[in-house]
This record gives sequence, C-alpha cells and structure tokens, in this order.
Amino acid sequence: MKPAASHRLLLLFAVSAALAACSPKHEADDRFPPYDNTEEVRAEWKAKPEFYQFKTLADLPSNLKWEKGLDYPELGDEAAKKGGTFNYDMPNFPPTLRFMGPDGSNTFRSEHYDFIEMKQLERHPNVDQWIPALASEWALSEDRKTAFYRLDPAATYSDGVKVTVEDFFMSMHMATSKHSKEPYQLDYVQREFASITKYDEHTFSITMTKVNPDPFLIAQINPHPWHFFREFTDDFPARYQWRKMPTTGAYDIKPEDIQFGRSITLTRVKDWWARDRKYYRYRFNPDRLVYRLVSTSDKSFELLRQGKLDFFSNSAQLLPATYWYERGDVPELLHGYIERYSFYNQYPRIPRCVFINQDHPLLADLNIRVGLHHAFDMDKVISVVLRDDAVRMQSAAAGYGRFTNPNVKARPYDPAKARESFAKAGFTKAGKDGVLMNAAGKRLSFILTIGNMPLYTQVGVIWKEAALKAGVDLQIESIDFTQLFKKGDEKKHELILAGFGSRPPYPEFWQHYHSSNAHEVSADGKKKVKTNTNNFTQTANAELDTLIDQHRAAPTEDELERLSWIIEEKVNALATEIPTWEVPLYRYFHSRWLRWPKDGNCKMTRQAIDAYVWWIDEDIKAETLQAKREGRSFGEVSRVFDQYRDK
Repeated sequence: MKPAASHRLLLLFAVSAALAACSPKHEADDRFPPYDNTEEVRAEWKAKPEFYQFKTLADLPSNLKWEKGLDYPELGDEAAKKGGTFNYDMPNFPPTLRFMGPDGSNTFRSEHYDFIEMKQLERHPNVDQWIPALASEWALSEDRKTAFYRLDPAATYSDGVKVTVEDFFMSMHMATSKHSKEPYQLDYVQREFASITKYDEHTFSITMTKVNPDPFLIAQINPHPWHFFREFTDDFPARYQWRKMPTTGAYDIKPEDIQFGRSITLTRVKDWWARDRKYYRYRFNPDRLVYRLVSTSDKSFELLRQGKLDFFSNSAQLLPATYWYERGDVPELLHGYIERYSFYNQYPRIPRCVFINQDHPLLADLNIRVGLHHAFDMDKVISVVLRDDAVRMQSAAAGYGRFTNPNVKARPYDPAKARESFAKAGFTKAGKDGVLMNAAGKRLSFILTIGNMPLYTQVGVIWKEAALKAGVDLQIESIDFTQLFKKGDEKKHELILAGFGSRPPYPEFWQHYHSSNAHEVSADGKKKVKTNTNNFTQTANAELDTLIDQHRAAPTEDELERLSWIIEEKVNALATEIPTWEVPLYRYFHSRWLRWPKDGNCKMTRQAIDAYVWWIDEDIKAETLQAKREGRSFGEVSRVFDQYRDK
C-alpha cells in the first residue's frame, strides 16, 4: 500500500560500496558546505506579509470559545505495561528518512513519521472528535475560516528543543519552496491557506481560503523544527537524505540504529513530553520498535514461530488464506505460543485497484478499458485465493459512509462482454493462441505489474488465465514494491496493481484523477508526463476536473456528498481503474506476549498496530518461552473483536 499524496518507495542496497556511500548523518554533513537559511526565510516572510503575519495577543478576537477536548474516553488500556522490544518485519529497505521530496512518501514513512509525529490535534479514533496533541486548546472564528491554537507549553522535540509557532511557519515555507520538490504540498498550501499568524511563541492561527465542512481537518500541519532545517536549501533531497528530523512523538531513530539493508530501530524518547497526558499515557508502550528486512513472507512466518518476530501481517490488512488456514496447524499456534487476532474496523478501504495508464495508445480507448474490466475475474480470486474472506470492491471510494455512492457497481467478469467492447475498438480476429488482433495485426497484449508477494502471485495466475478467455494476453511482471511504485510514479506502467493510503472522513479525488497530476506543459509548449503524482491512470478529463475543483471547494458535507456521488459515477464511466477486493476486518498472527486492550483496538484504525494501544508483556514472554522449552501448552487462542462489525 502506498501512502496518500504521498504512502513511496523503497530501495534495496545491493552492494556494500553503495551502502557506505549512503551512511546516515544526523548532524551537519561534511559532504555539503555549511548553510544557514535564517536571512533567506525571514526575507520571504517579510516579502509575503499577507500570508506570514505577526500580531500580538491583544489582536486575538475576544469572542473565541476555546476547547480542550478532555471529556472523551481514554485511549489504550491502563493495564498496559511500558518496556520491551517489538519486533516486526519490513519487505524492503527505505530509500530515505526524509518525509518529503523525492521518495519521501515511501512505505516506511508511516512507521517513523505519519503514525509518530504530532500535529496540533488528533482525531479520537473511537468517538471521532478532536482531542489535544501539540495544542492544548483550540478555537474557531465566527466565519469558520480561521483556526486558533495554543501550543502545549511542554511540547518538546526529542532533542530537547521546545516547539514554537515559527516551526509551523517553517512548515509552510518548506511546503511552498521549490527546493522540496513537492507539487502536492505546494498545491495544497496555495489552495487551502490564506495566512498563518503568530501572536506569541505558543499562540497562532491558520486562516483558510474558504469555509470547510471541518476547518480543523484542513488546518492541521506538522511543525518542521527550524533549528534542524537551518540548512534547507536547493540541495535539500541529498543533504537531508538520511538525517532524521527530531520528533515531537514518542519514538525517534538514532543514527546507530539504521543498519542499512538490515534493520531500522525506533527508540522511545526518554522523558517524552506527552507521556503522562490523557489519550497518550497508555499508548506507545514498548521501549524499542525493531523493523528488520526479511526477504520473504515464508521467512517472516518462520521467524514468528521462533519468537524472533512478534507480529505477522504479510504486509497486508488480511493475512492470506495460505497462512491463516493452511499453516494454522503449526505447534506454536496449537499450543498458544502464537495467537490469532481478528478485529472488525470502520475505516475507508484501501483503494486496491488495477490502474490503467491512459497514456498508452490502446488504453486511451474507452472500449479497451471497459473490455479489460470484464476480463478480470475477481470472483475467482475472492473465492480461491481469499477464501471468501473478502468481498468485491465496487469503487475506489469504498468505505466512506454517506460519501460512497451505493449505486456505483464494479463491472463483473464476463468474457463475452469483454469481447464486445474489444470488437468496438477493432479487435475482432483471434490468433492461434486465442489473443485478439486488429486489422493491422496488433495483438491485444498488456503488461500487468504486481508486487512480488505470494498473494499477488496467485492472483496474477488467475487473472492471466481469465484474461485469455476474453482474448487478452496479460503478461505478469512481478517486482518488489520499491520498483513497482517507482514505475507508477514515473507513469511507465501499462496496468499496475496498487493500493493507496486513505483516511476518513472524505474521499480524495484530486490527486488521483485531476489532469494537473497527469501532464504538464514544458518550456517549449509541449505536453509531457507529470511524474511523482498519484494519478496512476493519467486521467485528464475537463468535465471531471471541474467537478473535482467544486468538490475541493465544497463548504458543507451535504455538498461534498452530492459531488462525491457524481464524481464516482463519472470515474466509473471512464473505466479508469478496475476495483479488486475489500475486507471488513484485519487479522493477524502475533506472539502471546503482544497484548491488546480489552476491547481489542480502536474503531477507526486501518491496521492493528496503527494506534499503538498494544504492549509487550515481558513476564508473559518469559513464561511463554519457558513453557515452549518444557513442552507445556496454553491451548489454541483465537481472539475476535466484532463490536464494530456492520450488522
């Protein structure tokens, strides 16, 4: 799965020379000349007084109603124990620890940035209300266009430096700077924010360009510590490639804990400033999180059985049936040293689809795209590979409640209908191998790029056989996920099976379907492919652009719902991607000493470890390892938490 705007890519380091050349630097790197951007940054702020504003506390509106958000249920479990080490695998090694710029949105980014770093507020994952994070209080202007924040005076980075308002100014500076090479963030800031205002070191406001259904959802940004980014300049991607930003969250990465090509360890920040705060005191419990590179799922499973990994997910929301069912009789599971865990969540589903690159000459034809929709046998995949634990995803906007159009349905597998569509595109004659050709002898053949994991390998075999019945030669290209998303970013694919990060409460259409993320005009006036965007389908449709622009400017949830339904119908009509499957739960294997709250987890979590409400019980670990040595059994354990299951 790829993070949004972001969720990209991992790099395997094959030779020791390459590894040595990329050694991490937290402090100033002697490969780069010293630099201090203080004058440059302040000059920009001064040059843009409408955007970067400086006022006093006396200028705050007198009628603000400040909220603290402390009346909601606690998160986590008071029985949680601090300490221990959580061991987990990662299928690839990240190409950088930057969270922005080239490769910044790689699949490891969530583990050290998205799930760790704190914004002003956090959404309570059970009651869906705002709770304090870096801000201890917040308020909204009468016109609902300006969000005000008071930073918690205790908020501190892992290097001991206090969080200040100007760190949020720095975030705006970096997001809009050409040095970041982040077109999505640039667009977001320019489109959504009218100004940021400092009242004192701990009080600021963000004014939005329009009224939004939930203003605090828009006015959320991560602070970028200016003392760390003093060297932010035109060589930013290289200079900060392996420099880990000091964190406001519970875990940091030490330079010595980056073992290239092997592992990355996160260590709990000593005296973390939020350790005793409500909503955080029973979370982020282990002392260390060790992510080690494991080349195959089978090897990860064996390491789990040996007690060297604590959690086995196969990098998926739903543990594949080959493990859940066929390998569920191993002694470690039967004796309770390893336990089964299932949790029914409420969260937007990963838009896992086969994305069709419309820049490909044949795939620009709607008839070809519609035919391909009918050439992919999803039902057999769900039945044979997923053992009916999943259901057909009807659209890439599944799981957004009222914002998901229930009338949009995925096209079923139907070789006859596929051939009808292909015939409209001129592909009527079948060759000796059964593959359709047009009058010019062009074969109906496409490369489908998939990630090299066992689940997708099985899926690819079924799809290849099914497509041939529809007259299509589907060539399966299986590559690691680093290469896969890089290929998608560069728009060099034909068909690609991929999933993007999604988050509540509203579906996001601009990054996936707007023409501004498909092409750009070069200096000589020629249209060229726009790389490093999430528009993997290269959709560029004027009518759809207008609808998406209206969706982004919608002031109410009713208007968002209306436009979402229309957009989803339009996307379906364009046949831009083929929805695959979705699951209503997540399920995994884990070691007996990995413990969960009494209610299992938080309602609005995508995967089990996202909310960090779990912990490592060292006493249970010692007991389990002793029992294993002595041959004692605890009995098979399978926990199912279905209180949030759709009835």
